[in-house]
Amino acid sequence: MTDFGVQSTALTVFEGHFGTGQDGRPAVFSVQMGTPGVVAEVDPVTRELRDTVELPGSSGGWGITQAADGTVYAGTYPNGHLYSFKPGQEQATDLGQVVPGELYAYGLQVGKDGKVYGGTYPGAKAFSYTPGEGFRDLGVMVEGQQYTPDVAVDTDRQLLWAAVGSAGHLIRLDLATGEKRDIWPEALRGDPSYPYDLNLVAGKLFVKRSKGQALVLDPDSGAVLADGFTMNSRGTTKVAEGGYVYFTSGTELWRYDLAADRPEAVPGVASGGAGVGWGFIDGTLYAGIGNYNGDAFSYDPRTGASQRFKLPFPYQPIDINNVTAGPDGRIYTNLYINGNVAVLDPATGKVTQLGRAAQTDGWFWKDGKLYLGTYPNGAIMHYDPAQPFVTDTNPRELFRLIGDGQNRPVAFAAAGSKVYIGSTPDYGLWGGALTVYDEASGEHTVRRAPVADQGVTSLAVLGNTLWGGTSIYGGGGTTPKATDAKVFTYDLASGEKRSEHTPVPGAKSITALVKGPDGLLWGLADGTVFIMDPATANVVKQVKLPAGYTGVSDELHVNPDEHVYASLDGKVFRIDPLSKTFTTAVESGLYRGAQDGSGNIWFRSGTKDALGSVQGGARLLRYTPPADACKGSDLTPTVTIKGRDTGVANRYRPDGCTIEDLIEDEKYTGPQLIAHVAKKSAELVAARLITKEEAGRIVSAAAKP
Repeated sequence: MTDFGVQSTALTVFEGHFGTGQDGRPAVFSVQMGTPGVVAEVDPVTRELRDTVELPGSSGGWGITQAADGTVYAGTYPNGHLYSFKPGQEQATDLGQVVPGELYAYGLQVGKDGKVYGGTYPGAKAFSYTPGEGFRDLGVMVEGQQYTPDVAVDTDRQLLWAAVGSAGHLIRLDLATGEKRDIWPEALRGDPSYPYDLNLVAGKLFVKRSKGQALVLDPDSGAVLADGFTMNSRGTTKVAEGGYVYFTSGTELWRYDLAADRPEAVPGVASGGAGVGWGFIDGTLYAGIGNYNGDAFSYDPRTGASQRFKLPFPYQPIDINNVTAGPDGRIYTNLYINGNVAVLDPATGKVTQLGRAAQTDGWFWKDGKLYLGTYPNGAIMHYDPAQPFVTDTNPRELFRLIGDGQNRPVAFAAAGSKVYIGSTPDYGLWGGALTVYDEASGEHTVRRAPVADQGVTSLAVLGNTLWGGTSIYGGGGTTPKATDAKVFTYDLASGEKRSEHTPVPGAKSITALVKGPDGLLWGLADGTVFIMDPATANVVKQVKLPAGYTGVSDELHVNPDEHVYASLDGKVFRIDPLSKTFTTAVESGLYRGAQDGSGNIWFRSGTKDALGSVQGGARLLRYTPPADACKGSDLTPTVTIKGRDTGVANRYRPDGCTIEDLIEDEKYTGPQLIAHVAKKSAELVAARLITKEEAGRIVSAAAKP
């Protein structure tokens, strides 16, 4: 193992809260992604960084707020904890997991009663925290759902509103009685553009949906007061100023006229992006603009003056999302959510920051150029490393799959001028897609759900057939409809699906398919490696590994030493292609493997916590397989002498040579052959690679006329 260290430091501000910092000065508190996550305190007026507080055990968070007594609260992922600190304190207090088993704590709001309220994933719950008393589980907001990304509260009336995804629900919860009512407009229920950000201002409920559409609702009846406009900010200002509630739409500042119930653009004021935090300071509106550049702006409603500027949020080491090895031997990494791309030269150890693309969930080299499958729009991008990296130009976007209900392109394969792309569905949907992109024409075709209700998570070409592996999971917020992951075949000539198979009954996902060293199809289904005969589609062997399913990061790598390496659950297993036995090469700490041309396998770091979440993934690691004394070993299943099968199982010597490599019977004939085979067999017996009985069978085969 070689540790090449942190590959990128970058800025990802999930949300900001404008409040009061040290010495009573104005402050914006930003909760940021990092290893670990942090909260930064920045003075938005003087534009200076005042403090940075770590949130140990987290990778960032989607919720931040401040109580009347000055306490700052941050809700985090993937541990689902709530942290608190007073401005100026060196350390945050970990208050614990908001609800047992919940991994994300979202949308924090403070009520007039001093309690902190929020939502969770994956149980779609709401919770409250009372200082000195602790947490209260407010229950599942909608059974069968997973996300409660935001809440709003009116503690005078003891009411809480919960946005629920991904089927579209907006729950009004009476905190005193526990009564729940879904006030989401009937016409929008089931729409995957679900309620995402909530703000209760001046008795009106402002709702941003997950696709950017916005509504203003009566908070009790759900009656629509205004719609037909868009919002890209993290909700609105939390208070009205001069009769207006402010938000961003695209790159412009907008406002909602409370008296007229009408949204409108603020004339001549460009925000430059989406607001991720709002506050009024001496009558002037300030906003942080997300998520990656530390942008901000101010607007004075009294004079109409506005200004755009930068705030010094500190860059942090961020988890690597994906790794790929270029044909030139350089190693490319892409950051989770942030999307920054960096490239390492292993010979020098130098890391070059190329720039932001998007979160890349799958990538594929072809003819020296790189295809990127990106989230959240399912965009397919194309990058030429011989040209300068320029965001939005190189890599350039070829097309998007979000309009076809796909948000994560994760698998690639190619044959001739065609590139095949497997993807998984958008939030709230079932059924992935197989997309065919023709490089010659620039056209693409999308085949939805080649296997009903399943995503397409792995692809491999063998001969004139494309093999695809699936996952039973739908998009985020869904419950699987299928029970068994499948392998399907697709005829490259006709463009038609031919067959469907279940190689490992009960497996949830087939995350890797490769052509094995024996010419057969090898696949990874949860913790089982299966080997299929492509001529019959029969499973000829299964190898069960002592590791759990990790997700699409589980991989198979066929090494130049002919062994197959399986990486899953942080472990690496080395599988003998002859005996199909395995050894554990690495016990823990490795995720998202990619193999270079020399056979080294590159991983991001990671530590798995008690909840199964993986954190600490900012470092790039290289695993170098054992040296191989015999390149291109003969993998004939049994030892043969001049075509005569001895029945002796072929096997490896520890240095990587097989018995077939060592016998070298093809170099001799007649008496010389017999003498040579006898000598080699004796050496193999002495080395305890074969038994005396097996040696006799080998020599007998050599002696036959």
